[in-house]
Amino acid sequence: MVASLAIIALISGAMAAYAVAADNHSGGFTRYARVDRPDGTYRNMLVDDVSLAALRQGKPAETMTILMESFSGGSLTSVFVKRREEGRWTYGSVRPGEDLKAFRPGPSCATCHRAAGAGDGTFTRPMLEGFVKTGSVRQTFCDRSGRSPCSPDVYRQTSR
Repeated sequence: MVASLAIIALISGAMAAYAVAADNHSGGFTRYARVDRPDGTYRNMLVDDVSLAALRQGKPAETMTILMESFSGGSLTSVFVKRREEGRWTYGSVRPGEDLKAFRPGPSCATCHRAAGAGDGTFTRPMLEGFVKTGSVRQTFCDRSGRSPCSPDVYRQTSR
């Protein structure tokens, strides 16, 4: 009985943490992908709804915001933000539960994305394109732990 209550409390806490975060940053965004990692962590990828609508109509998105929610042990641990305005990408983060207005730029993210040769620096572009075509959230497994970027091939080998 005590173990059951402890499990319920853990699940409730994780759900509450996610709800707080979602209330503050996920409104107006749609999840298009999930990337699982061998250390048990995973990342949800979200794109803003305005950009998604443009992409679905075959039009370029003038501006775009992509969120990467990082989870460990079922809890949201960080939210990374990638914004394109005036043809330039800006990278940074907000803390779980913070509004996107609290966005803090982080130049080290841009360095990694550029060095990866990911076209416009969007590692998950193939997953986003697959989602735009099918409407099904894409899922893949990256064989690297932590914040190490996955091989670009990982994002092309997705399942629904």
